[in-house]
Amino acid sequence: MLWNWLNLLVFDLANQRHPESVVEDAINKPWRPLPSGRINITQTRRLLLYSLPVVLSINYYLGAWEETALLFTLTWIYNDLGGGDDGWILRNSVIAAAFSQYNKGALRVATRGGFNVSGTTWAWLAITSGVIGTTMHVQDMKDQAGDRAKNRRTAPLVLGDGPARWTIAIPTAIWSIVCPAFWKLGLPGYVLPVSIGAIIVLRILLLRGFTADKRTWWIWTAWTGIIWMVPLFKDYSVFIRFWNLVSKTTFWTQ
Repeated sequence: MLWNWLNLLVFDLANQRHPESVVEDAINKPWRPLPSGRINITQTRRLLLYSLPVVLSINYYLGAWEETALLFTLTWIYNDLGGGDDGWILRNSVIAAAFSQYNKGALRVATRGGFNVSGTTWAWLAITSGVIGTTMHVQDMKDQAGDRAKNRRTAPLVLGDGPARWTIAIPTAIWSIVCPAFWKLGLPGYVLPVSIGAIIVLRILLLRGFTADKRTWWIWTAWTGIIWMVPLFKDYSVFIRFWNLVSKTTFWTQ
């Protein structure tokens, strides 16, 4: 968790420090530190400068500095070279590549560097990156006003609101089946990803407007969390062992 949080801190600082980003956030996310006046652009830039070597050093100690270095590069491409603004396909591709490194780096830290990336692991990293790369723009449906102010070429602004919704609905439906199928799960393993995926598909196609799209995005984040947990359904005893461990903690026994 620390490894992911540190890398996300660097991305957030790099992403929110530009003047045009402040204009966008004032419309889409006015609660963020810069548009709310809790910090200014100069302070954010300096904090980013200090954070880069500190985060890289800590992640070297944690054993996943290579992934951090690649994430720094992707952050630079996304925020400073216009990768996040110059077309939704490029934007989604950069984000998908970043997620692959978040996943791989977190796995390396969790296993203390003692893991070999098997063919199955590489395939699952590719699949989860594909999930992100083909559905991530669900977040752009609610942010159209701010993205328009920043001249960001997101899917709903380039393709149109209606077609963009189909580019989210179709991949969501496909991945909801492909992910449990990859792990050769039984029928119970399909229940959560397929049911939540179906809710997303129906909402994104039938419900429109800022509030509806924001709630659909919330459901999408829950769906991706379920997708990431799909391998656990290969062995249901994992949940039993986890519950037994939790039930024995001091918090529950007091």
